[in-house]
Amino acid sequence: MKRNHRLRDSGIELTRSWRGALPAGGRDAFRQFAILLACYAAYDVARVFVRGREAVAMTNALAIMNAEKALHLYVEPFVQTMASHVHVLVLFMDWFYSSVHIPATMLVLVWIYLYRNEAWGFFRNVFLTMNVLAVTIFAVVPVAPPRLVPTSGVVDTLFLYSSSSYRSGVMSFVTNQYAALPSLHIGYALFLSLAVYLLTTNRLARALAVVYPVVVLGAIVITGNHYLLDAVAGVIVLGVAVFANYGVARESVPELITVSTQAPDDRREA
Repeated sequence: MKRNHRLRDSGIELTRSWRGALPAGGRDAFRQFAILLACYAAYDVARVFVRGREAVAMTNALAIMNAEKALHLYVEPFVQTMASHVHVLVLFMDWFYSSVHIPATMLVLVWIYLYRNEAWGFFRNVFLTMNVLAVTIFAVVPVAPPRLVPTSGVVDTLFLYSSSSYRSGVMSFVTNQYAALPSLHIGYALFLSLAVYLLTTNRLARALAVVYPVVVLGAIVITGNHYLLDAVAGVIVLGVAVFANYGVARESVPELITVSTQAPDDRREA
């Protein structure tokens, strides 16, 4: 008998009573929530370490910009200029960048916990490791985004066209504007893509998992929030997190992909 919370090819089972909705009980759900909340708190604390170090963040940003120019990768101003000819695209990317990142991450994490709980421990640990690495880098090596560097040739589209600018209001209070490297937008996007692709055989879900990181990459460049090397750093941080946790819990990894490799008849077993 397969566990009831396993994702089925025909769709997510939604017929459970509320008492059985939490696969490991209410205490465990609260504990997992507290762990993730502490993860966010650590990111928030990292903002303290960059206060008074804005000049350092600018210097580091210029170093990244010069490195991209040396590698012939400095395309951010060109991409943003091309996108500016399609105003609705810029507006969409502004909305996407500021509104989708956190809700999408929460949605997939909750989905893994509720419906693929046997895989939760591994993916939670990868997510936490990725955040610990990123927050450490944010605190030690602050980097300004291209939108804040006057000589970058990149403008702040959120400030120009959106009501959710990071320069004022609540957004300026809860975000670290000098945490461009690594790009957690890219790190999270690839994390979600990996989880969804491995844990479901639904073609639409898998297609979205492939497309989502590409749209995120477009959003971080068009809005002026990251350099391409920031995105590369985000990929590296995720890779290190996956490798580290695979080494610790290697025996559990094959089970994570059984939903992708089982025959359709096997997945429909009761």
